[in-house]
Amino acid sequence: MDHLTAPRGLIVDLVTPLRANGEIDGRGLGRLLDRVLPHVQAVFIASPYAGEGVNLSVSQREDLFDKTLVVVRGRTPLFVWVTGGTQDDTGQILLLLLKKVETRKYSGPLFWVDTPLYYHSNRGLTLHYQNLCTIAKQSWMLHNDPELIRQVGRTFKRKNIRTAILKNLAGIQEIRGLIFLGPLERTGHYQKAVRKKHDFRIYDGQESHFLMYPSMSGVVSSGANLAPKAWRKITDASLNMPDGQGDYPDRLHQLLKTGVYLQKLAEICRSFPSPTIKSVLSKMEIIESPMSIMQSEVEEEKVRALIKEMNDYGDYPQ
Repeated sequence: MDHLTAPRGLIVDLVTPLRANGEIDGRGLGRLLDRVLPHVQAVFIASPYAGEGVNLSVSQREDLFDKTLVVVRGRTPLFVWVTGGTQDDTGQILLLLLKKVETRKYSGPLFWVDTPLYYHSNRGLTLHYQNLCTIAKQSWMLHNDPELIRQVGRTFKRKNIRTAILKNLAGIQEIRGLIFLGPLERTGHYQKAVRKKHDFRIYDGQESHFLMYPSMSGVVSSGANLAPKAWRKITDASLNMPDGQGDYPDRLHQLLKTGVYLQKLAEICRSFPSPTIKSVLSKMEIIESPMSIMQSEVEEEKVRALIKEMNDYGDYPQ
C-alpha cells in the first residue's frame, strides 16, 4: 500500500475525556474534537501524558479509539499511541485497534505511534519494527521521550533511541516520522541521521522548545486543547505556512502577544497537564467531568490562572 506523508504543522495532544465512573465521555470527546479540528493538522490520542495512555486500561484505549474514529471520519490524520508495558502487550493493543479499523471500514489517514524504549532496548529494534510493519501496514510514528523511560524505571542502558538505530529505522518505508522530547542537541544528530528521507518529520514534543526554536515539521501540543486557534496562528507563522489572514501592520505585535500567551499556558500546565486542562474544559462545559486517572490533586490556583490568561486573550467564553 502507499504510505502517507506525515502532516506538517500543529498536532493536538488530545486529553482523554472521562465520565466520573471512568468510562470514555463520548459526547465530550465529540465537542472537544469539533473545537480543535478546524485548527490542527492532526490529532494525537491516548498519548502518555495529556492523553493518559500510560494509565488507561486496554478497554478504555479501545473505546477511545473507536469513538474517535466515529467523530473524525477521516477529516484529519489521526495519531494513536499503541505502546504497552511489554512487547506482547503492544502487539495485543495493536491487534485490537486494527480490528476496530476493519470493523469501521476506516480509510482515513492513520499513524500508529510507539515509544519503543518503553518496552524494548535499542538492540534488535530494526527487526522489531520490520515485524510490526508486517502486522500493521499503516504508517508509523516513533516517539522518543527519555523522561518517560526514566519514570518507568526500565533497566535498558539508554533512554534515547540511538542515532545509528534511528537512521536504520528511517529506512523502513512505513516509518514516517518521530515525536521528539529531549535535549536540543540530540535533535541535530537525529536530523542528520534521517536527511536522506526528505519527507521524514521530526516533531517537537515540548511546547516551550517549539516556541523558542521551532522545528520545521511542527509541534505536538497539549495546550491546543485550550487554545487551538492561537496555537495554529503561531505554528503557521513559525513554519511560514499560509494562514489566510494576509499582511497587516500590527501582525508582528499580534504574533508576539500570542507567543507570550501560549508560553504562559505551557508554564502553568507544566507539572500535570491533563488534570489541569480537563478542569478548565469541564468549567467551559466542553467535557462532562474533570475526571483524570493520574494520581494528582489539581491546584485550583492553576485552574484560575489558566482561565484568567484565556479570558485576557479572548479564548474563554463569557
